Amino acid sequence: MFERLLAFLFCLYPLEFRRAYGREAWQLIQDRLRVERSVPMRVRLLLDLVRDLLAMSVRGWHPNPALITAGDVRDGTPRFQMIEVQPRRPEWYVAGMLSSVLMFASFTLLFQPENFPNAPAQLGEGDGSGRDSDAPFDPNSPQQQPVIVDPAAERRKIIEEVAANLRDRYVDRAIGQQLSNALLAQEKNRDFESVHTGPELAERLTNRIHEMSRALGVPAGAYVADVLYSEMILPEGPPPAMTLTPEAREQARIAAQRQNCYFQTIEMLPNDIGYLKLIGFPNFDACEDMTRKAMQTVNNASALIIDLRGNRGGYGETALQIAGYLFDRPTFLWDPRPHTIVPAETASPVASNKLADKPVYVLTSSTTGSAAEYFVYNLKMLKRATIVGERTAGNQHSGAFRRITDHIGMGIQEESPAANPFPIKGWETIGVEPDVNVSRDEALETAKKLAASRAR
Repeated sequence: MFERLLAFLFCLYPLEFRRAYGREAWQLIQDRLRVERSVPMRVRLLLDLVRDLLAMSVRGWHPNPALITAGDVRDGTPRFQMIEVQPRRPEWYVAGMLSSVLMFASFTLLFQPENFPNAPAQLGEGDGSGRDSDAPFDPNSPQQQPVIVDPAAERRKIIEEVAANLRDRYVDRAIGQQLSNALLAQEKNRDFESVHTGPELAERLTNRIHEMSRALGVPAGAYVADVLYSEMILPEGPPPAMTLTPEAREQARIAAQRQNCYFQTIEMLPNDIGYLKLIGFPNFDACEDMTRKAMQTVNNASALIIDLRGNRGGYGETALQIAGYLFDRPTFLWDPRPHTIVPAETASPVASNKLADKPVYVLTSSTTGSAAEYFVYNLKMLKRATIVGERTAGNQHSGAFRRITDHIGMGIQEESPAANPFPIKGWETIGVEPDVNVSRDEALETAKKLAASRAR
């Protein structure tokens, strides 16, 4: 159909042009048709033909090559010749209007779903083999036999699996059971019948889980579960622990050290007060040495201030490394993540370390979150540091990821395998309450005064 449209447009070209160059021009169009298969490239081909047709219709086409030469320099004097401007004829306007109508009408033919291989996948599509969708389909090939799946059955299976995870894995079993029952009831009432693609179903399920959890009394902002859609095929089982190759480790080290491993300030203040300001906890593999040098810089301090007011989190291993300098024996730090790779205890005592018995002040703000809260929470629960500033953000992020199908999975807050011995069970939503509650702008001066007073 598209080739016929191009042939029709080509027939509108001036007769003189088609007599002189018709064979070559049509061969060029055929060549472009074979090579330019995507929708954007075919739109460009159509526009090229329409543009040329309009130009010839408005300005006319002259087969005399002398009219388009830049000049005759045989006598050594360059000259330019003007193309003779001809009056516009009515048929040119008609040809232009007809070409415009045909161009816009052709969009209906071009923008068909089969021309968009990256459109949202329909529920039940694919067999998980990862076969290239652009490869020619051979019905006789056993590897390419299509898998026929009822979209309604596939959708119901996904919803039932999400409900089962909520019932069996959510940290609050009573609420998980209620969420599961409500979701199955909505599926039975055909509330999801209008959903036909994976991304739509993931978004709809996530919204329903959030709405129902709030109705059941889960605090706003608390993480319950999210259903996610992935274009890539999801791996079987839990995600493997990330390990860096020597080359990747070196690249990460260079990139982190360009930012000084997020140590914005390392200095000694008056009264022998050590001051560390971290805007994030860097990759442990890349910044272990830099962190050790930073702690050695303040090793002789009489008191230590660790400023985490702008720290939104990062790698728990680095937070644990810094905490190791603050204890004289291996000390348990509670981590809420069910599949954490962070060790449960500090590597204390650290050789030649003098900070294990020095007063510590940690500065916080409402943006202090995640791994930074892990650091603040444990030091507060262990009564090892005085927390100065604002209540932290309350971003616990203790969810585990569960695979449901090749392209759909869910993150869900599960109970941590490590029992929490502290009276306040985590910081999800509620954050960490400071010992000295002041604004973030006043926190540093307040901590300096407390440290100086204690030193005296």
